[in-house]
Amino acid sequence: MIKLDDIWKAFHHNQVLKGIDLEVRKGEVVVLLGPSGSGKSTLLRCINCLERADKGTIRIGDLEVDTAQLRKPQIAALRRKTTMVFQNYNLFRNKTALENVMEGLVVVQGIPVKVARERSAACLDKVGLGDRFNHFPSQLSGGQQQRVGIARAMAMDPEVILFDEPTSSLDPEVVGGVLDVMKGLARDGMTMVVVTHEMAFAREVANHVAFMDGGVIVEEGTPAQVFERTRELRTRAFLQRVRRDGPALAGPAPAGAAAIPGAGPAGGGLPALQR
Repeated sequence: MIKLDDIWKAFHHNQVLKGIDLEVRKGEVVVLLGPSGSGKSTLLRCINCLERADKGTIRIGDLEVDTAQLRKPQIAALRRKTTMVFQNYNLFRNKTALENVMEGLVVVQGIPVKVARERSAACLDKVGLGDRFNHFPSQLSGGQQQRVGIARAMAMDPEVILFDEPTSSLDPEVVGGVLDVMKGLARDGMTMVVVTHEMAFAREVANHVAFMDGGVIVEEGTPAQVFERTRELRTRAFLQRVRRDGPALAGPAPAGAAAIPGAGPAGGGLPALQR
């Protein structure tokens, strides 16, 4: 479905991605974890061509492109196969929920208004907003606005949905509703790449988890492998830090590895990670 091969991206002299290789099979949910500044969101934006990678190849389905030689037709073709859900909703403030979902169908895909309206209404209904068609963003909660964003992505009928921290801007009490919608998409077989810090979601829903730090994938595997049989000290330190208010992660330390200073019940803290 998706194959990234040797993806590099720099902003001026800051090398953000350093030769990323990643595969996502059809129907899989792949979660990208890592500290801020590790390159997760940039990688998503390169898949969608919101950022142009400096080097490497991207394959989605039967389409493969060399990022160093991207042309407008190739960018358009990649974007037809993918859509993105942003952390800050990106809704048109002067359009209703239904009009926000319809916009891309009518303007980008050229679908007749009547057909676009019916498809958009069905998608809003599926995310639990069947009674909010005519509400403007200012009349919706943050969780409801994010569900409009997900409905908008679904309506485009993509092969892949990319989620960039979809719950990071939400109040804790509404996060669950958005995650439930994403779980429903996973059950329906939608291919998804998700940047998130929601560890419970990653454990429950992901088929594959990749931990990124410093522009590289440090460790990857099934949720059980990454969370319970962590091999790399950088991964273990990150996971313990984001779950510092919960129970310690299961799984033995890597064989022969030095203990992480300050880790464990009596440690009183973890080393700072690059942010």
